[in-house]
Amino acid sequence: MDWNRTKTILILTFLVFNIFLASDLFKKQTELSEIEQQKQVTIEDQLKNLNVTYEKNLPVQSEKMSFISGDVHKFTEKEEKTLEEGTSQDITLDEEKLVSTLKKPFPISDPKVGSAYSIFLETYVYEGGKYQYYGPAENNPNIVYFVETFEDRPIYSQESGMLIVTLEDDKVVSYTQTYLSLQKIGKERKIDPASETIGLLLNQQDIGLNDKVEDMSIGYYTTVENEDERDTFVFVPTWHVVVSNKKTDDPVDNYYVNAIEKTVFSEPEENTENGQDEKDTDQPDPSKPESVTSDK
Repeated sequence: MDWNRTKTILILTFLVFNIFLASDLFKKQTELSEIEQQKQVTIEDQLKNLNVTYEKNLPVQSEKMSFISGDVHKFTEKEEKTLEEGTSQDITLDEEKLVSTLKKPFPISDPKVGSAYSIFLETYVYEGGKYQYYGPAENNPNIVYFVETFEDRPIYSQESGMLIVTLEDDKVVSYTQTYLSLQKIGKERKIDPASETIGLLLNQQDIGLNDKVEDMSIGYYTTVENEDERDTFVFVPTWHVVVSNKKTDDPVDNYYVNAIEKTVFSEPEENTENGQDEKDTDQPDPSKPESVTSDK
């Protein structure tokens, strides 16, 4: 047997086989890419046909995110003392809630800009760097609220993990804080791209004729409705889509879409009695911000 010749034949055979496999893989990847492009074109066509516009380019997300859990933090006397000694504020604790009154109001250069609160948050608030500006109360611009974040992603529609700031003459005079101890649970999973989320809302007719996508961001959401009965929450990666239509009675709709399982969460229902809203209209509703911004 001519071993060298046999070896050469085997090498050539494996080389041809590898070329075939590489060619087949490239073909499949090309087909998948074309399918994704067709989906994108279809969504773009739908948006054009319905005269749906968006304020800016849709976010492009290729990252992976995991579910997270949050334990309600119960503030301690040690934390109270540390804040009072380090800053000029009077603090009252109610287990999971911290209420502060500043002895000397803290000036904010522009109350509508999130970054203007940076020094205040870092100096006066427990773990203040983990909160993100979310917007003013709908009926009272002097009440501004912030939401807690995990790896710079906001926690949507959650009263545990919120900072409510009261202003007077563009100065912070007091605030109320709740806090969640957050951590990842389970393995990371690929999140749906923004275009697929828009497509889902189009198919469900949540986005329709002449609508405008005002904003779209990725964060976390929980379906738990009764917060008073729980100390731990599980949050899923969620797209928050803000949609407006000037031709309808309700100018802004907020949609929360599970970024992994392609489901749309319902907003919490307001408590009513005899048709009247029981909520204080001067207090912010964390599920329905006047505006959403990630300015930090």
